Amino acid sequence: MEQYPDITATQKYYGRLVVEEGAHVYGVHTVAEWGASDINLFSVGRDGGTVTVVKWGQTGTFAHAQVPDFRATTVTAVDKLH
Repeated sequence: MEQYPDITATQKYYGRLVVEEGAHVYGVHTVAEWGASDINLFSVGRDGGTVTVVKWGQTGTFAHAQVPDFRATTVTAVDKLH
């Protein structure tokens, strides 16, 4: 906020995924005063000593986020990266 005071962010929690030791999915929507609007999805999952982080982003809002596809990608990534 201090570095970019003209940008606001809103977070959304999309829940826990049942894969290995679990994964969590979050969305962050940022809006700049000059008009930019971006949506990013992040997930963090764990399988033993391996932590998997997945990120996706595009111009848009929460309505543009492909959450079901992102959740499926997260499950695949956490399941295969061990």
